[in-house]
Amino acid sequence: MTKPKTVIAMLLSLVLVFALTACGSKAETEPEAEPQTETGRETTEDSDDYDIASNLQLAGGGDEKAIDTDYFTISLTHGSSWDYTVDSRTSITIYNVAAREANCGGRLVSIIAYDPDDKDYEMLPSYSVIGEKNGKMYIAEYPSDVQFDPSDEQAAADYQAVYEEVNKIREGAADSPLVLK
Repeated sequence: MTKPKTVIAMLLSLVLVFALTACGSKAETEPEAEPQTETGRETTEDSDDYDIASNLQLAGGGDEKAIDTDYFTISLTHGSSWDYTVDSRTSITIYNVAAREANCGGRLVSIIAYDPDDKDYEMLPSYSVIGEKNGKMYIAEYPSDVQFDPSDEQAAADYQAVYEEVNKIREGAADSPLVLK
């Protein structure tokens, strides 16, 4: 009877090893220097003068901070645990700092502006439509895999806390942290 228990223990150990190394291998496929949405492309023509980060300001800090642009405001708690990158003229990504530094990705959400007739976002694995405003369709794209190091309990807790807030965007909750202007 000890043989089946040994086999099960070995299988569980292998699963744990793969789970812990998964976020480290992600850095090899997604270079930190070029964060992109999963579509990996601009969603508007280069001749378009639209810039999702127009007049971007970062307000607050500590427990709560906000990103404010000409087109939207997003306010999230655990302000010291997250930051953002401007991926392109049509995309901003909010990520967990500790997870990014641990080469686990850290992506919480990407806010992407599409032209209203461009439905390419329907091919994204996990997204929600935020709304249409200022001649653009705004999409929230969510990660489709684990984006934090589960062995770092504090970083995992910070990631999860902010991700729960980000999910209010997906749910269209009245207290959504993102507001279109």
